[in-house]
Amino acid sequence: MAKTIDPAFRDALREESEHTRDEPYPDITPTRPNRSRVYSIRLSPEEQTRVEKAARDKHLPPSTLVRAWILERLEQEKSA
Repeated sequence: MAKTIDPAFRDALREESEHTRDEPYPDITPTRPNRSRVYSIRLSPEEQTRVEKAARDKHLPPSTLVRAWILERLEQEKSA
């Protein structure tokens, strides 16, 4: 990660920030498309460690990996 920033870019960001500082924040409602339910599962410490290692090996957050596993299995079930 860069430790310095281009001075011209920095100045442009500062100018834009100062120019818009009195404007209201945009009306944005964050959403997660098609993600309306949360499932809570219990894993043993060993199982959790295995999931975290598998996720780390794939450079993914554990929740993303688990969601992918569930969706893959649902596809298998549908075509069985």
